Amino acid sequence: MFKNALLEITNAKIYLDESMRRHTGYGVGGCARYYAEIDSLYSLNCIINLAKEHKVKYKIIGNGTNILVSDLGYNGIIIDTKNLNDIFFKREQVKAMAGAKLEKLIKFALDNKLSGLEALSGIPATVGGAIVMNAGAFGHNISEYITTVETLCDGKIKIYDKKDCKFGYRTSKFWGKKEVVVSATFMLNSKERESIFDSIKSYLNLRRSIQPSGRSCGSVFRNPKPFSAGALIEKAGLKGYKVGGATVSEKHANFIITSSKATAKDVYVLINTIKEKVKDAFGVELVEEVECVGEF
Repeated sequence: MFKNALLEITNAKIYLDESMRRHTGYGVGGCARYYAEIDSLYSLNCIINLAKEHKVKYKIIGNGTNILVSDLGYNGIIIDTKNLNDIFFKREQVKAMAGAKLEKLIKFALDNKLSGLEALSGIPATVGGAIVMNAGAFGHNISEYITTVETLCDGKIKIYDKKDCKFGYRTSKFWGKKEVVVSATFMLNSKERESIFDSIKSYLNLRRSIQPSGRSCGSVFRNPKPFSAGALIEKAGLKGYKVGGATVSEKHANFIITSSKATAKDVYVLINTIKEKVKDAFGVELVEEVECVGEF
């Protein structure tokens, strides 16, 4: 039986019927039938193999800041990588495990007088999630300083050079695939600590000046070149538009802010309303950065 076998796996904490509200940026969603916090690649591989053997759906998450989980929950197992978070030197490069938060990686770089990742300051993502979607801000992407990416695929570790990762605007070869990013190495540049610190502070201040506070998953839509998604949404008159407890931010229209009374359905309906109104007004099809998990 899947549940009994799952509970026997070492180096993992297993929860049953775990509410996803506290594991996502939006703070909405139902329960995952099974929820696992893994502490090693061994436990990650064991759980994936067990899920495949019993034909149980599985989903890997990091910080939960780029997913919208259905109010009906997830009838499978959510695998949380946040404890797989070591960062260390590998020769002259920096290696970070998938569950490490970007802020931890940036702090490690700062402490070791290494520059390159400052523009990513304030992005609430883990290294794994950031790599999958090639996270970026202010004209910079995480892929700029990546040299290799390691994945877990069919029980084996695979190593990809950067050129083979197919990085693009908010995408990579790992997007939508079952191949799990487990780590990456970065080549960063030596620089004075004070200069790096000032750069981080500048980017954080800029982020605060243009982005709203409150519960959100960051940018909802990719920018449809040559347009800005936020500008199109604003021009469509949608700033402040509400569905239940979900609201289009008054400060930045590409953000949806949720209240304590919001549901996943509120966010889902609002996302689709935005897409429909922008398409009607400008003929532009917006594409989500946020991934829907479960049945809607």
